[in-house]
Amino acid sequence: MNLNNIDYFSCKFDLGEGQTNQDFFTERDMLGGWTVSARHPVAGLKRHTASLVLPKKQINTATPKDLRSIIETTVKQYATNNNVIFLSGGKDSTALAHIFKTLNIPFTAVSLYSSVSNTTEKYVVEQIEKELDIKVEYYKLDTIPKTNFPYWIENPYTAKRMALENLGLTEHVIFTGEIGTGEMQINQSLQYTAMNGYQPKDLAHWHVNVCGSYRRNNSVLPLSNDPIYKECVEHFNMRFAQWDNHPDILNRVMFSRLQDEGAYRLFNYGMDGYKWVHPFAENEFIDICTNMPSEYKGKKNLYKEMYKDLTNIPWRYPKSGLGIKTV
Repeated sequence: MNLNNIDYFSCKFDLGEGQTNQDFFTERDMLGGWTVSARHPVAGLKRHTASLVLPKKQINTATPKDLRSIIETTVKQYATNNNVIFLSGGKDSTALAHIFKTLNIPFTAVSLYSSVSNTTEKYVVEQIEKELDIKVEYYKLDTIPKTNFPYWIENPYTAKRMALENLGLTEHVIFTGEIGTGEMQINQSLQYTAMNGYQPKDLAHWHVNVCGSYRRNNSVLPLSNDPIYKECVEHFNMRFAQWDNHPDILNRVMFSRLQDEGAYRLFNYGMDGYKWVHPFAENEFIDICTNMPSEYKGKKNLYKEMYKDLTNIPWRYPKSGLGIKTV
């Protein structure tokens, strides 16, 4: 279950049984494991999304100091004497571990790695472990068992659950770096905008193409005549329209997919009985992040502005992900 306030990413599927809605699974395949419509796996039932929207009509005047205060308040509210942080070697989880160290809150750092993956980040985590002077529990996982997800497919969630259960940490409060400062897979869209100007209709196609191809296809062209594909593109056109009144164009480019992909990233954590906290997805924090001037953003440098003594190790290495096969 998700403990903290993540209302911008809320998502609920109606409960019930009945005839299979194949269109749901077609859409899920088109977006790489998740959906954006109200479709449900069961015909006649619906998915319900957040009523709140992130874009505001004005850029806020908050500072990194304000963000630091918000995130520290959230961490202190939910932390106990038994906490877990999943440390991937990326900017989000490293910043979270640094925050715990700064606040002198105890935690067990857990890092997943594979002995067969070419993209394992264990070496990066080992450097962070040394620099932060913490002890990391390394959990080796060369394959992820295939899970029959009833709604959205999120294999890293399965891997985290396996680690918690095998390391005996299921009674802890578990902190993740999910959502971060909201800057997820934005480099290509920013580069395209720099070269071609603000082209939301092109970027709406890019959102569908890049998600459906698991980040392998960055085309901004229409790639299918399937009506469901076109519906997905139209959904992101709607998201860009929601951002039309926000004055910072680069914020529009960076965050137009955030509420949908964020809901996907957080959804399965809310389906179990474990105690999950996602401080960076907290309402006030993500609201301020996305509506601050874009000059603060682009490479998650807000963390460095919040904590001047934060290690730069995650900024020296490209993030490659688990690279663990699902079987």
